[in-house]
Amino acid sequence: MDKAKYAARIDNIYFLTRIGESLRWATDDIAREELPPNIQHLLARLDRLEARAVAKRQKADNDAP
Repeated sequence: MDKAKYAARIDNIYFLTRIGESLRWATDDIAREELPPNIQHLLARLDRLEARAVAKRQKADNDAP
């Protein structure tokens, strides 16, 4: 399975998976509309990456004999 070295990137800042989880935790009680645009973008990117990983796992489970 392909392992990404980072979960998301904004400009030249790379966020590791665990840092992404920390960002989600830190912004959990703030409405997304109130967050700065770059943080909104990062959270959306993390959501897409997570959904993609879940889809890959489901496909691998379906393909297994």
